[in-house]
Amino acid sequence: MKGTLLTALASVILAFSLVFCWGECWAAGSAEEPKKILVVYFSHSGNTREVAERIHEKVGGDIFALTVKNPYPADYKKCTEVAKAEQQSNARPQLAEDVPNMASYDVVFVGYPNWWGTLPMALFTFFEKYDFSGKTIIPFCTHGGSRFGRSVQDIAKLSPKATILDGFETSGSRVKNSQNDILAWLGKIGIP
Repeated sequence: MKGTLLTALASVILAFSLVFCWGECWAAGSAEEPKKILVVYFSHSGNTREVAERIHEKVGGDIFALTVKNPYPADYKKCTEVAKAEQQSNARPQLAEDVPNMASYDVVFVGYPNWWGTLPMALFTFFEKYDFSGKTIIPFCTHGGSRFGRSVQDIAKLSPKATILDGFETSGSRVKNSQNDILAWLGKIGIP
């Protein structure tokens, strides 16, 4: 009886440790192995930035905005024309800054707008620049109705040795009211 009680007590302590260490630990890992989290995003209109900030508030870790050396036009129509031309030429826009200590992150939330059915070409540059082997990638995107398009498949091709969890997508018009949807999604993928 005493052994059963001790086993039950140890199980309860372990369960509480896993629940309460999320900011320091990844629930799927062991409590002794803290996982370092990065929320990285590329945003043109501000929608993806807003989603990234909401995710960061909930999961902690670090946050980093990807920018390009040659910024996209502020005008929406001109921006879409540049984005389409980049995609057609398979361009790799140069990033303005490197992510500090990218190799140290275990879990990387990656946010972007869906441009022409996939990632902006700057994200192709990002994924080709860093080694994602053994990392967990969690995509999130904003869009005008096309959801993820083929972006998750493109991430998988660019990072074949990473684990990719189910992502979050929302239309640009719903970003302001997406808080509950983000919380539900984080719960669904096992992030309290």
